[in-house]
Amino acid sequence: MIAVSQKQTETSNEKSSEISINHQKLIDATIETIAKRGLGDTTISHVAKKAKVSQGYANFRFKSKENLLLSSLQFLSDEYKKSWQKIFEDENLDPIERLLKICENDFSKKIANRNKISVWIAFYSEVKFRPSYLSICQEQDETYLHQMEKLIDKINFKTNQNSLSAIEISETYHSMVDGLWQRILFDPKIYTNEFCRNLIIKYFRNIYPNEEKFQ
Repeated sequence: MIAVSQKQTETSNEKSSEISINHQKLIDATIETIAKRGLGDTTISHVAKKAKVSQGYANFRFKSKENLLLSSLQFLSDEYKKSWQKIFEDENLDPIERLLKICENDFSKKIANRNKISVWIAFYSEVKFRPSYLSICQEQDETYLHQMEKLIDKINFKTNQNSLSAIEISETYHSMVDGLWQRILFDPKIYTNEFCRNLIIKYFRNIYPNEEKFQ
């Protein structure tokens, strides 16, 4: 009985792993397809073919095209949140090191690649999906902004910088990231990830000229 139970458990785990792998394949394929075709022209058939799984399986997993599209946005939102949350929770970083890690993360190839940026922009700019975008992303964006303000406030206090408030610096940073992500998408030959990250570092260098870590 124990041997049979163990075998059943192993079989169940293998099936769960296969389902998880195929689910991620479909999410990855959806991101690539949206980047290539846009939201309107993306179909479950396109995605299933790209993911190399049956269309029937894709339909069974997501039920509708809209669910599939929104699942890809939810994945990106969760992935991004985990990436910056980990940095904010790292107790081994001082405030400036934390800010530099945030900049590095925001322009990493994992987060700021052209396919993923295409998906963010597609959802935000499509009127039909904007309520869904806000439902999935707005709370996270507000949390990130609040965390950044607190971080900048600590750096301002540490450096005696009082010409710009934490809110002003944080809002400017987020606006720059949004704009530079679009540049990465539309003008990648000039606006590489490294080039954009360096522009951000120069911005902070001008605000905190005496901090060696920004040099």
